[in-house]
Amino acid sequence: MPVAEGVAGVTDRPTKEDSMSVLDRINARLLGCVLVICLSGAALIGAPAASAFRVGSTYLALGDSLAYGFHEKQFKEEFPNVKPETFDEGYVNDFAGLLQIFRPGITLINDGCPGETTETMIHGSGIPGFCAGGPTGTPFPYIWLHHPYNASSQLADALAMLHERANVSPITLDIGANDALQFLASTCGFPTADRCTEAQFIAEYTKIGENTAYILSALRGAAPHAQIILLGLYNPYPGVPTEGGDKLTAGLNEALEKAAAAVPGVSFANPEPLFNPSIIFGLPETDDYPTICAFTAMCPGGSFNPTSPEADIHPTKLGYEVLAGVVAFDFLTH
Repeated sequence: MPVAEGVAGVTDRPTKEDSMSVLDRINARLLGCVLVICLSGAALIGAPAASAFRVGSTYLALGDSLAYGFHEKQFKEEFPNVKPETFDEGYVNDFAGLLQIFRPGITLINDGCPGETTETMIHGSGIPGFCAGGPTGTPFPYIWLHHPYNASSQLADALAMLHERANVSPITLDIGANDALQFLASTCGFPTADRCTEAQFIAEYTKIGENTAYILSALRGAAPHAQIILLGLYNPYPGVPTEGGDKLTAGLNEALEKAAAAVPGVSFANPEPLFNPSIIFGLPETDDYPTICAFTAMCPGGSFNPTSPEADIHPTKLGYEVLAGVVAFDFLTH
């Protein structure tokens, strides 16, 4: 399929002023949502048997760069003296703040590893002292982790920790994005081409779903009473290289949701409708630009520009807050 022409120079994209206007509206709505969540939580605290949600003495966060709270610009500025404690504006931190309402003093253990795939989460990188990697990924050193592993993989570290601590809940997990990105780049020619068949996508999504179900099953076995939330994915590349990325992301989210449904007591929180609202309304993916510009760092200078070296698929601070809201809503309602 042909590469979309002029992605960085389309004339119907929102201007910087338009994006700021959207951002202001989103901020106001987000604050309202957070207020509702907090007030609902405060009311639930005093109600007998108010909800099924469960807060233990420890919150365990697992996953990739989203769990880590990664920002590409910040990482480049700190490299090679990366300070993991400065990456403290991710959805994990925001959600942990909400949990403090229910359990003051709850301990956060963040095992998130930037670049982690489902394969490396299960089996490790194969390089001692490093997580992540995969066929075409970059390993990430334990010394830069929020919680350096005492095991060969993130899953092994999590299971060891769960066996040591009896009161862990909730557990959050985001995984699968790096599997998909490596597959798209190495097999499909992304971002300049789109040469994969439907059968190839189905095979890749099936593998990601099966690995995720394995991870969730292992966590459930080690923590039979914990509330577990699997966070889905958004599409930071609307319209690149051609229309259809939102639908592909929705397909992968379906595989992840199926994996969550296969394990008792695991819920699925889907951020795509907020980041990519065109998927709901059947509109062109260019209609995602305002939210993608507000929620991710894909718009340096205020305009969607995936070819810019400053473009970053990771969320902005606001984007991480939105992810935290998605997780919090799921947590409070399941």
